[in-house]
Amino acid sequence: MTFSLLHATDFADRLLYKIIPPLKAGMIVLADRYAYTAFARDATRGVDRTWVRELYSFAVRPDLTLYFRVPIEMSLDRLMARRVKLKFYEAGMDLGWSSNPVESFRLFQGKVLDEYDRIVDEFGLEVVNAAGSITEQQRLVRGLISRHLQVTDTEISDDEPLTI
Repeated sequence: MTFSLLHATDFADRLLYKIIPPLKAGMIVLADRYAYTAFARDATRGVDRTWVRELYSFAVRPDLTLYFRVPIEMSLDRLMARRVKLKFYEAGMDLGWSSNPVESFRLFQGKVLDEYDRIVDEFGLEVVNAAGSITEQQRLVRGLISRHLQVTDTEISDDEPLTI
């Protein structure tokens, strides 16, 4: 719970100083990892789901939330291609489920994915198959955003970077 409180404090600071001001100015805010990350991560670590949701009850409800679902093995391969070793908490080593960081990662992140899958319907997350090609993912994301912003797909060209 202490870990949860520390993360919630950091999130509150980012919300207050990095998210709310642009929203008030009429801007669109893109945020990587929002309160839903805490819901999944903290519940996996054994924190009561209701308590975590109440802890983050101050958070602004996003208009659109994308959940890039990727199989554990693919996630692990992508991470290991970029770094030498897994981070301690990212691998769930603090939980003591395995002394092997890779196996601990599989166990921990597998349970985190299960938690994300639980909150998809609860919070209306849009699931993107992150195992697909970048082109497929981009096309899907552009479609979701264009519907949400009430613009046509032709207004968001596949040939140009998306700058919202």
